Amino acid sequence: MNNINVCNKCDLIVEHIVLEKNKLAHCPRCNSLLYTNTLFSISTILALSITGLILVIIANVFPMFTITLLGVEESATLIQGAWVLLDKKFYFVGLLVIFCSFIAPFLFLSCLVQVCLLLLTKRNTPQLILLLKLVKFFTEWSMLEVYLVSFLIAVFKLSDIADIELQLGLLSFVSLMFISSLIMYGLNLEFFWQKMEKNAKR
Repeated sequence: MNNINVCNKCDLIVEHIVLEKNKLAHCPRCNSLLYTNTLFSISTILALSITGLILVIIANVFPMFTITLLGVEESATLIQGAWVLLDKKFYFVGLLVIFCSFIAPFLFLSCLVQVCLLLLTKRNTPQLILLLKLVKFFTEWSMLEVYLVSFLIAVFKLSDIADIELQLGLLSFVSLMFISSLIMYGLNLEFFWQKMEKNAKR
């Protein structure tokens, strides 16, 4: 199974070919990205993941912006926005916001940190396989870019009727999106599996 890849978009089975460094492999049918040979070291992924975890907490604890309308000033965080949706009985949207903006990124980065630490310390625990599968799962639920675009559209519309001051939470959220994109660009889970198998042989 290590010699084939299955396209996530059209399910085409493609033979796995060894790529040169910094090259990409695309599906011949739908042109979706299959895999890359661009990867960061485990230490680099660990450093980025820890940075991302800190940013997740800051982005959800501190206000994203402050609105001043008719002399009344209000601040809002990501979590507060989700609770407003839940309070208005938009349960599905509210839960989706909480999951995609906090739970999924936090669990993804937490699992990635644990995987990196276990691999660097050469400890092949039974949890390592589960953690690697969870990392794979949560990579497909990272929708920070979609949430950020939706948020910026809302801010743009509100700017006509109120004064809006951007806060630390938004800066942290944008930084988190950048860090997450960087991790996704340099993360090669196949390399992690190979590292685990190599450690098991020692």
